[in-house]
Amino acid sequence: MAALQNEWETARQVRQQAVLQRRAAVLADLDLNRQAREQAAIVSRQTLAEHHASVQAETSLYLAQVAQQRQTMAAQTAAQLEAFTAALRTFVADQRADHQEAMLDVTAQVADLQLATQELLAGYQRDRAVMRSRQQQSLAEYVAELADVVAESLQIIAEDRQAMAVVEQAQRHRDRAALTADVETMRDDWASYRQQLRDFRANLQQLVWGDAVPSTAAPAAAASASPAHRKAPTRKPRAKAKATPARAPAAAVATNGATASAPAEKTSEPPKATVPTEEAVFDYLQAHNDGARLTEIESTLGINRFQAVDALRSLIQKELIVQKDRTYRIQEEAVL
Repeated sequence: MAALQNEWETARQVRQQAVLQRRAAVLADLDLNRQAREQAAIVSRQTLAEHHASVQAETSLYLAQVAQQRQTMAAQTAAQLEAFTAALRTFVADQRADHQEAMLDVTAQVADLQLATQELLAGYQRDRAVMRSRQQQSLAEYVAELADVVAESLQIIAEDRQAMAVVEQAQRHRDRAALTADVETMRDDWASYRQQLRDFRANLQQLVWGDAVPSTAAPAAAASASPAHRKAPTRKPRAKAKATPARAPAAAVATNGATASAPAEKTSEPPKATVPTEEAVFDYLQAHNDGARLTEIESTLGINRFQAVDALRSLIQKELIVQKDRTYRIQEEAVL
């Protein structure tokens, strides 16, 4: 161990001496390099100073030459500008003179055009005045002619309307007279038919009961006859009555043992002639100028709702009556 330690100490000392020798060598090299750089720097400074002096001399010479050239060019440019200005002034003066002459010519032309325009406008105004007078005269003649034609047409139309009104009025009067005659005839037939029925009833009662009529049968007969008597004027039979009273004489024969037959003219009933529903409704409305409602027409004429509505609808379609606020009234100059 001691030998190894001595050997290690010896090696360490050798290494330290080597490090010291290398450090001394490095320092010496650094001194040499520093001295060389300093000498190179001194040489470079001298070279740069000489180059700067030569460049400065060349620049001064160039600047002097350039200044001299610029002065020469400035003198030449000034001379050229003076010559150009003189030429331009001369040209502008010539142009102004030419322009003034052209303006004089244009002024003269404008004056001539104004005179010509005024003459043309005056001629146009005269022509327009003449044309206006002619057109007004033509329009006046056309209007007068048109007024004459319209007046003639209106007169012809008025005459035609008057003639047609007279013809229609006469036709309406004839139709109304015919309808009135038919209604009167139907009413007479209805009255005669009712009288025949009363006579037949009286004869039948006489055959069945004789002179002595039971007290219980008389009121019943009177009660059954009175409604028929009240409703007969307002009812509207639509078909011929059947000859049903013929069975009553047979019953009378079986009861009394006597044979009795009704007259021939009483067994066969004539056709019932009644006033048409539309005619009755129209007559009722014509009698009431203020109009009437549907319920009033039904209750007064004794017809049902369907008959009244059909009759009123038919009369409205024929433009004989009008409806307003649920009230029906006769239209002016309307004849069924």
